[in-house]
Amino acid sequence: MVIQAQHPSASLNSLFKRSLITAGILVASTAVAAETKPAEEAKIEKIAVTGSHIPKGNFDSPSPIKVMASEDIQGVGAVNIGDFLGKIPAVVGDSTSASSNISEQSSGLNTIALRNLGSSRTLVLVDGIRYVSGMSVGAGYGVDLNTIPTSLIDRVEILTGGQSAAYGSDAVAGVINIILKKDFEGVLFKARAGQSGEADRKTHDLELTFGQNFKGGNSWFSVGYSDDEGLMAKDRDYSRVHKDAVDTNKDGLLDTPQFVGSSHIFGARVGKYKGDGSLYTPTNDVNTSDAFNFHDYRSMLTPLNRMFAAAGLGMDLNAESRVRFSANYARVDSRARFEPIPLDTRNDIFLLSRGGSTGISIANHPWFAGTKLGNALLADGIKSLDNVSVTFRRLGEFGDRGAENTRSTFRVAADYEYDLNDAMTLNLTSTYGVTDQNQVNHGDINLARARQALDVQSNGSGGFQCADPLARISGCVPFNPFKIDGISAEAVKYLAATTGLTGSVEQFDINAIVAGDLDFAISSDVNNLAFATGLEYREEKGKETPDPLREAGIVRGNKITRTAGQFDVVDVFGELHVPLLEQLNLDVAVRFGDYSSVGKTSNWTVGIDAPLNESWRLRGAVATAVRAPNVSDLFAGGTATSAFVTDPCNGINATTAGNIAQNCRSIAAIAQRISTDGAFTLTQVERQNTQGLLSGSTNVREEQADTLTAGLVFTPATIDDLQLSVDYYDIHIDDAIDKTDRTVILNRCYSVAQSAFDPNCGGLVRRDGRTGAALDVNAASGNENIIETQGIDFESSYEIIVGEGELYLAAAANFLHKYEITGISSGDIQQLDGEVLFPKVRFNLSASYTLADWNLYWQLRYWDNTKDRNNNKIMTDELNNVPSRIYNDLRLSYQLSSQVNSHIGVNNLFDVMPPLLTANHKYQQAGTLTNGTAFDLTGRAFYAGVHVTF
Repeated sequence: MVIQAQHPSASLNSLFKRSLITAGILVASTAVAAETKPAEEAKIEKIAVTGSHIPKGNFDSPSPIKVMASEDIQGVGAVNIGDFLGKIPAVVGDSTSASSNISEQSSGLNTIALRNLGSSRTLVLVDGIRYVSGMSVGAGYGVDLNTIPTSLIDRVEILTGGQSAAYGSDAVAGVINIILKKDFEGVLFKARAGQSGEADRKTHDLELTFGQNFKGGNSWFSVGYSDDEGLMAKDRDYSRVHKDAVDTNKDGLLDTPQFVGSSHIFGARVGKYKGDGSLYTPTNDVNTSDAFNFHDYRSMLTPLNRMFAAAGLGMDLNAESRVRFSANYARVDSRARFEPIPLDTRNDIFLLSRGGSTGISIANHPWFAGTKLGNALLADGIKSLDNVSVTFRRLGEFGDRGAENTRSTFRVAADYEYDLNDAMTLNLTSTYGVTDQNQVNHGDINLARARQALDVQSNGSGGFQCADPLARISGCVPFNPFKIDGISAEAVKYLAATTGLTGSVEQFDINAIVAGDLDFAISSDVNNLAFATGLEYREEKGKETPDPLREAGIVRGNKITRTAGQFDVVDVFGELHVPLLEQLNLDVAVRFGDYSSVGKTSNWTVGIDAPLNESWRLRGAVATAVRAPNVSDLFAGGTATSAFVTDPCNGINATTAGNIAQNCRSIAAIAQRISTDGAFTLTQVERQNTQGLLSGSTNVREEQADTLTAGLVFTPATIDDLQLSVDYYDIHIDDAIDKTDRTVILNRCYSVAQSAFDPNCGGLVRRDGRTGAALDVNAASGNENIIETQGIDFESSYEIIVGEGELYLAAAANFLHKYEITGISSGDIQQLDGEVLFPKVRFNLSASYTLADWNLYWQLRYWDNTKDRNNNKIMTDELNNVPSRIYNDLRLSYQLSSQVNSHIGVNNLFDVMPPLLTANHKYQQAGTLTNGTAFDLTGRAFYAGVHVTF
């Protein structure tokens, strides 16, 4: 819904202290923002509407456009525009402070997606112009909404359906156009503070804006600071203890959430013993179990610190031309916390699963000889560390792991407009943006030094020293990962590794557009034709450089390799608005692109807008859309993964038929195991230790999509201020870009005829020459899937006088009919509609009542009941079924004077807790025991603020 405030919003600088917020609120005391009627009253005859370069009114669009004013954002107390947009039924938060907190490269991001199609398929514009990606180029692509100050936003226009003909690549799901305030006069101070009902997750905002009109123009400057303390998993009862789903009745289905924990424990675990030689005893009670609770250390919502500065200048050069400049800088600091790093001495240091050997004798090595632990192992017949089942330790001495990310985004934009004549205008726009990322990771261990520190000898004084003299010169200090107190502060200093990466993403874009009316009409009853034609040049480039330790793979954290690459594209496009009849308009658009990466592309749109009478209007559009691979898709150097891989050779014996079996048996190590054991049967360790790199590929092609939207708008002539709309959408994406599943890579490789079989699968696969187990399976970007989604959007609004005040009612809903992903190679179909992030029904209801200087705003948000898996075969229906959630938000505003207004509000009024999702659930987000994209994690939260104008 849209509520018009009497005073505009703006921003302030981080140099103001938090106490200033509290003082401002106490002075203002109660609540603000005398809101009035919806922003559709301020109608403009001809404006640039999202989805077209032809100036026209909102109602002339053949595709649905949802307009959200700045007052809507204020109405729910949103600090971040991403948090606000994620509550709209057609929008899903792609990366949020909950979903990205376990990823070092992506922690602290806030990206957005239309139709659940991903941030890379949702084009985010600022003032109609592209905005630079805020993601680490090695990890993905998407605009980080943290870098766009909420207080500078005038409105947000959301246009669904393929819009590539108007805007080029990436607008497959649609466009989110964030329109910033451009003209401001005076001084506006804004302060806000909030916290949860449990007195945590405190937030603060300070913003200050100056503006001045002058003859023929306006200039403004704004600065601001905000922080969000975030939450730890242990801050909430529902997430305090990490839980798995377990099969208690042994019927093959997981049925009960229980604490299981990690066997990587403080003080070490060696086989079935702890470091002191006593038995390792896990239980389902976190208070008595020896197992480790992840959630004692994990972030649930990543803390954020944001600072911004922005400025603009607009002026008339003469009667025919105008120019506008803007610049903004934003810096976002975040720190995601994870549990202390786990160490498996045999496999991480000595690479036992990859053919290595520890060389450690239980009877002779100082760490075991004569100890209770060593004696217990010898009594069990274990003479070498190679034969111990596990050698796990949680490196608590190194502190918790953490990813500190600092992202700074700088963007400048210029716009020149020249009236060629009374009917035509030339518009030149240009923008340059760059996002720099600096990441620092703590708590890791140098594995090369750890190996030296395990090779020890007597120092002649009753202690031990590193055996290698060169290592001793470098400061080597022995450490004992098998003993409770075996890692000294000196050893930590020698072994600790601080890792990280630096990177940047750059974007340069320039457009030249001529738009206007043609002196031609189909008949005397309709207006002239309108057109737009233009040329766009865009260059995208990015790089990412990890620290030498991560790049070499000699720390416990995932290996990362370098990324560097760029591409450019030249687009030519044209649009035509044809009034065919008084009650029928035709819109046609076409765009041709030439990419340095994928070559030539083309797409088009045909839409109709048919005002049948004063009450009814038909609208619809069919379009093709394209998403060319971005820098990450093409050039990502590679991030290590150890996600589970199914080896098609597992279980093969001497008589198994088919190409796969023949190719497997052609590998000497596999053939030897079949001869010795009767079959090639992988151990649990072998099944779980297939590593690899996920990277980009210059062989990836563009995605292509066919989209359809068709709708009906009802604005009854007999009922003032009532609006209803229903729109159907259908999106079909071919050759959708994704990282090729590593199991698919193996199946493709081994399914070919033996004469064409390559044991290395083109360099993607490496097997252990001794055991035959797959050690590495690498994957790259590819055109892997077909994605189809269908649904219906519904919106309504109504305004009526009630008593002496005005009541404004609104509703918005999405009904999802279909969401399927089909693997092009495998033919496997994932039916996702009805699963946690794909609810069949989402809707918002809102009401705003204004009486004199008071305004009361209420919003209800509904997320339908869902399933974790539609094809569930692993857990009971009770665990698989995820119940619906309803949230209520309230905000009370009061106009204290012509210059001061204040507000108080509460979100999640009834303190509704999220449903439980265990670690075995598909949609559980690490550190939450639920899903923070779908459900509120904080609980009841209060806020209050004040706006003062001078």
